[in-house]
Amino acid sequence: MTLEAIAGSGNGDGGVRHGDLLVRLTEAMWEGEPGPLAAVRDELLAVAGADVLVDAVAVSANFHMMTRVADGTGTPLDPDTDAASVDFRNEIEVNDLVSRRHVLAS
Repeated sequence: MTLEAIAGSGNGDGGVRHGDLLVRLTEAMWEGEPGPLAAVRDELLAVAGADVLVDAVAVSANFHMMTRVADGTGTPLDPDTDAASVDFRNEIEVNDLVSRRHVLAS
């Protein structure tokens, strides 16, 4: 597994089977446009099967839920984790995500 796909589609498959489609599915889920979402969902279903599609959507939804809980409660990273993860967070561009904007502003 490699990290290039975390930054978005078009950056590789991350060394994961069907990784390019999984990244496109994730992007389509959060962009919220029905047409592109249906297209990539159908493509992943045809190539990887229902189990992979359901697992991918469930994992993505769970991460979204956990972020909402952390944001809603104001849960910060502990200082050691914050310091140790600076380079990694920059590499995967996590600080550009909407859910990080209020954290960086404070």
